[in-house]
Amino acid sequence: MTISSKDTAILENLSNSYVPYEKAKTEKEDALGQEAFLTMLVAQLENQDPLNPMEGTDFSAQLAQFSQLEQLIHMNKSMDSLTGSFSDKSGANAVDFIGKQVTGNVNSLEVEQGFASGGVYNLAEPSDVIITITNNQGKTVKTIVQGQQEAGTHSISWDGKDSQGKQVADGSYTYSVSANSGFGFTDIPAEVSGVVEGIAYKNGNPYLVVQGAMLSPDAVTFVAGNGAETESSTGNESILGYLGQTITSDKPVVQVENSMVSGTGLGFALEAQEAASVHIMDGYGQIVRTIDLAAEDTGEGDNTVDWDGLSDTGDPVPDGLYYYGVDTASQTASATVSGEVSGIENINNIQYLVLENNGRLISPSTITGIN
Repeated sequence: MTISSKDTAILENLSNSYVPYEKAKTEKEDALGQEAFLTMLVAQLENQDPLNPMEGTDFSAQLAQFSQLEQLIHMNKSMDSLTGSFSDKSGANAVDFIGKQVTGNVNSLEVEQGFASGGVYNLAEPSDVIITITNNQGKTVKTIVQGQQEAGTHSISWDGKDSQGKQVADGSYTYSVSANSGFGFTDIPAEVSGVVEGIAYKNGNPYLVVQGAMLSPDAVTFVAGNGAETESSTGNESILGYLGQTITSDKPVVQVENSMVSGTGLGFALEAQEAASVHIMDGYGQIVRTIDLAAEDTGEGDNTVDWDGLSDTGDPVPDGLYYYGVDTASQTASATVSGEVSGIENINNIQYLVLENNGRLISPSTITGIN
């Protein structure tokens, strides 16, 4: 087959009108891409020997090479995208952290169905504390003056409302902590320490569930062994040292086994009689049940509410471990529980202390006091 001048003109017009697909906007470009290959092909046709024109088979072979080149370019782009995806989630496998004692930086609060959870901080010494909460645009939505707090780990109690008392939209919020131990207010890093009790996924990224907070694996600053092997911060040589002692924790764990809720009712404390909402969450921080209590059903001091193990849809929740928090208009609720340690239970290779009086499970890392 002989290539005519008319065919050459058509190819030249095609080359001039061709725009490369998703051309990379970088200073360094491919040495030979689609556009360069097509330009060379047209130039070869224009300058061929009229006495020995290109055979049709040769022309077809070069077009086939062009098609293969185009496929390879698109394949390289797909591989680059896949590599970038793996690179963005590189690092330690989140599942490897389960059951281990970790410390990491965390500064996010999650608001779901108007209920805020996940905020914690640590104090090295007693201090006055101020919490500043901002949205994803960096605008301050609420400032919480928590007043004098003892040394140790504290959770942030926020009703999910802004400074004007309006409910904020569900989503992620950032908080910062300022503490004054007698020498003026200074920012302190928001850290969480404890046993990794599960993995939660948000926007396709894995997070470690530690004391109800979501911790990115990249934010982990310290990793110990399994929770059962880690010495407690109270100086006990092992978890057996807690047996017979009366402990206090603000992170009680509720076990559901064979569709039955272990222990007695869920305990919480109020500074005044008022309406309250008890939110029960699974190991991924998702609310499975909300129990609303009218003011006349509560009282100042200790309260309990029964949970039948059903979700908000009326279906039994899966067997496993659950957490709960209490929300009131005045933010005076506390899910703190106390009791004598009567036993140790191993669940998924993590050891928990069992409180004799209410059957609640307590992770040693969440103990706030020992009597």
